[in-house]
Amino acid sequence: MENACKCIGFAHTIRKGDTLYLLGKKYHVRVSALIFANPYVDIYNLQPGDQICIPKLNPFS
Repeated sequence: MENACKCIGFAHTIRKGDTLYLLGKKYHVRVSALIFANPYVDIYNLQPGDQICIPKLNPFS
């Protein structure tokens, strides 16, 4: 992916066993926020080495 993190947050490199649910729990982010922050990522086919954006927490949400 050219620039994995165009959102306000940071990039996470997918490792074997990672799922959006587990990443959401790890980083305290909703799965829907992960999906929204990564519109070009095939969430049903995450592969080790892929990068996704973990959005920065919004203190007002």
